[in-house]
Amino acid sequence: MMKQIYFSLAFLISGLFTFGQTYDTQIENVINTVSLDSLIFQMRNLSGEDEVMVNGETTTIEHRVSNWGNNLAAQYIKETLESIGLEPTWDLYSMNGVNVYAVQEGSVYPDEYYMICAHYDAVDYYCADDNASGTAAVIEAARILSTMEFEYSIIYALWDEEEIGLIGSADYAAMAASNGDVIHSVINLDMISWDSDEDMVAEIHSSYTANSNDLSDYIVEIDNIYDLATVPSVQNPGATSTDHSSFWNNDYAAVAVSEEYYGGDFNPYYHTEQDRIAILNMGYFHEMSKLCIGTLCSLSKPILNTSVAGNELSNSELIKIYPNPATTLAHISCQTQGYTQITLLNNMGQYVTTLHHGEVMGGNLQLELPLNSLAKGMYFVKMKSENGLVLQKLIIE
Repeated sequence: MMKQIYFSLAFLISGLFTFGQTYDTQIENVINTVSLDSLIFQMRNLSGEDEVMVNGETTTIEHRVSNWGNNLAAQYIKETLESIGLEPTWDLYSMNGVNVYAVQEGSVYPDEYYMICAHYDAVDYYCADDNASGTAAVIEAARILSTMEFEYSIIYALWDEEEIGLIGSADYAAMAASNGDVIHSVINLDMISWDSDEDMVAEIHSSYTANSNDLSDYIVEIDNIYDLATVPSVQNPGATSTDHSSFWNNDYAAVAVSEEYYGGDFNPYYHTEQDRIAILNMGYFHEMSKLCIGTLCSLSKPILNTSVAGNELSNSELIKIYPNPATTLAHISCQTQGYTQITLLNNMGQYVTTLHHGEVMGGNLQLELPLNSLAKGMYFVKMKSENGLVLQKLIIE
């Protein structure tokens, strides 16, 4: 049966041709890398189902309720982002409120941002769907994308005190606007794991604020191009009861992605201790995370087959690899001069190993790459020098 798509009127009128996206293998690879095991692991830890290690001690996150004291959850999030390789900020914006966020700097536009976010606070014990689900998906985005290089900077943000008035996100958004921060889009995830009727509907709450409708249309395009299982339903005007509206209030483009808040299939156990992982739809949770992470990856523009800052060099002549495909050993010949860094990337553009870094004299560098420890598949040899960036494909059989 053909998948039914629910479109907003604005999308039907003007959004179909707004972006002109085309299929990108790199985005597909990112989507396929989103791990349900990893998502469930984080949801179980955040909702107190399993013990965790925080501050070097084994403990349990019994709750994430702000006025009961939820710094244990915040510390767990901070340490998790650190373990991924990011440098999170502990944003103590009030006596009781703590936002935790990390910035991954872009290579071309470091002062322009795309954001994925969720609130980590809760109103009771467990609260798996609301909102350990969104928090886990943000952490999964960071786990995957932090190993890649992007043109734009990415903010991974987890808000406090959403449940008592969107306080954490409101503080951040107001400060960002006051500072003139260029945040192109905000994808807010709130309750993404309840789907009792298994229709896979993903509500996208949008508005006419800034480019919010363009962002919702972009998410629908990602769903279509990569044939995802989710069924987007754009809501305009969307709900204002979660953190994306803090960004609307400061004239930023933002959407909230959630289960069917308007569509009639909303978690009846939310805001109670019955909101536990056992009652949730893990397949839906997985697909919702794929949709959001794939969108963020596409918006932020991963660097693989593009030049840096306009310095485009020819791939075919400056790096030669033989044999290619290769099985046990690849010979790599690079035409370069001066300080040069050569790295091996996997098919998602993620760093694998450094092959060379340092000065090159004479204009030519010869390398040998043993392949025995590498899995079969497609890789890229990336050469970065003062002249720009070059990539060449390597196939290991």
